[in-house]
Amino acid sequence: MRWSASIRTGAARLVPAIALVAAAGCATYVASNLELRTLLEAQDYQDALARIEARAGGRDRLLELLQRGHVLHYAGRYDESNVAFQQAEDLAGELYTRSVSQQAASLIVNDLTIDYRGKPFELAMVPFYRAFNYLSLGDNDAAQVEARKATVALADAVEATIREIDRPEDRAAARKLQDSGFLHWFSGMLFESDGAFNDAFVAYRNAARAYLAGVDLTGLAPPTDLGRDLERVGLAYGFRDEVDALRSTSPELFAGTEPEGGDGSGEVVFVLESGWIAPRDQVILNVPILSFDRRYSSNEDWARELVNRTSPGWSTDVDIEYWLTVAVPKMGQPVRGPVTEIRLSSARSAATSRPADDLSRRAAATLDAERGQILFKTFTRALVKYAATEAASREDATVGAVVNLLGALSERADTRCWLTLPNRLSVARLHLPPGRHELQVDYLDATGRVVHSETEVVEIADGGWIFLNRRAFS
Repeated sequence: MRWSASIRTGAARLVPAIALVAAAGCATYVASNLELRTLLEAQDYQDALARIEARAGGRDRLLELLQRGHVLHYAGRYDESNVAFQQAEDLAGELYTRSVSQQAASLIVNDLTIDYRGKPFELAMVPFYRAFNYLSLGDNDAAQVEARKATVALADAVEATIREIDRPEDRAAARKLQDSGFLHWFSGMLFESDGAFNDAFVAYRNAARAYLAGVDLTGLAPPTDLGRDLERVGLAYGFRDEVDALRSTSPELFAGTEPEGGDGSGEVVFVLESGWIAPRDQVILNVPILSFDRRYSSNEDWARELVNRTSPGWSTDVDIEYWLTVAVPKMGQPVRGPVTEIRLSSARSAATSRPADDLSRRAAATLDAERGQILFKTFTRALVKYAATEAASREDATVGAVVNLLGALSERADTRCWLTLPNRLSVARLHLPPGRHELQVDYLDATGRVVHSETEVVEIADGGWIFLNRRAFS
């Protein structure tokens, strides 16, 4: 067989590189980091931080910063959380412009030789948490800046990803990930709370469009409260024509927009984070090398054909010469947890949360869009290892068997992900008159049963807004 120059070079470098990776063990990133979830469920934030620090450095530096900022946020150490998240944002920007050498190494060993750069929906959550950090610190202006950044961060990260995707159908799938109805809606509420009604209406309108366009992505219809926001702000501040147009084209936005809980002039917005995001897992694929495959003049063309062989229903009557074994990521299952919604109640009114975003489904859609590119790269790498095995076998059958084994041991899928993110975000809105209120917060399971209760005292100014977020770990 005639091998391309890249395959011959890769074969020469393969054995020492693979030996190093094989020695490191085969546990996936998720399997070796699930302890973080257990520590957070116990609210043992100090040990969680120590666990993150113990694994600091290497190719997972961005994940270390994301998870450090996240734990500090839950621990109420908001300034420190913002520092970690700012470092994460800065590093993510650097990593998207880096590293021809890492890409070359990944074609010899595996994708774990590349610095983790973060998925678009992950990077968009950084401004969201920073916004709540600033709200907790009493800096509403900074919170609004972060809210504006969230949707931009999402769109920019998706665009950077698209530039690395070859197949048009995968690029089209990735473009569906560029918007988030929830992040637009959250921004709109922050703008309205500050009296920026034009900005608020634009954000609400963008949220409506994103929710309607993304139903297949998240499985979530636009929240009823969003329709109320569109109608309230649009009719009061000169956007009647746009509201009428939306009502005509998308009447589902305004279903049940009668106000709930009274006509108070204040607003409590409670964002519930529940469950754990679905992790990435690893699956082993065995793909056949056929007798006529020697016709391919380049490993790139051959790899594209191997991608086709992973399609459902593919079969062949041609003799199989070899089974190529590769490891690729697949989605695991989300952990929904016992808490699925919350009920807010006061002496005057009550409200129950409704789903606003599903991060696990965003993670799955992200992997679907990346799948073709991941397979192509994985098969290109596998062909380098196959070339090394054949070259070694021609010299010595035993050496060839060892090279083949080392190639299999080094074949590990990139399962890295921001493991401490929630599975789902839900929002409850409660209208209240000015004054001091004691809220009952009931955490409910899927049957509506109360599994935990607490009280929250809020002080509502005339026309004021209060933003709260809580994480239901268990």
